Amino acid sequence: MLPGAEPIPRPSFSAVFEAVETGAAECGVVPVHNSRAGMVEEVVRLLARSKLQVADRLALRVRQNLLALPGVRVEEIRRVASHPQALAQCSKLLQRHGWELVARSATSSAARQLAEEADRTCAVVASAAAARLHGLAMLAQDIEDDPENTTRFAVLRRAG
Repeated sequence: MLPGAEPIPRPSFSAVFEAVETGAAECGVVPVHNSRAGMVEEVVRLLARSKLQVADRLALRVRQNLLALPGVRVEEIRRVASHPQALAQCSKLLQRHGWELVARSATSSAARQLAEEADRTCAVVASAAAARLHGLAMLAQDIEDDPENTTRFAVLRRAG
């Protein structure tokens, strides 16, 4: 996302803020607004309370994917977990299948949790990078409702 930067997934948006505030990370990237699902309210609240600076803004085309454990078929899925924004971005596919939706604090933590729990009846909505990182299989690619699905991100740095 940032040239020359090595992404370090965090389990939640507040964990991204904390990593930058404590110096564990030089900068952090958090989503602020999605063209389909609107403002990311949790991030807006965190920004209002934080002393971090928004050093830059990025608008990126977001591609959501349906991920599951290797060997799992779509017919086995009963629940889909992800951040509420990601679930909202893919509502047509999710509603068509009638799966139970489970909110998680971030798409990356949903993928990590699925890999750890090895639940064959659960899938997650997350990125292709999350699939590679956690050894998950891609059941469906580009499942977002809007082919121009775009998210604006804020790049956070410590002040000074």
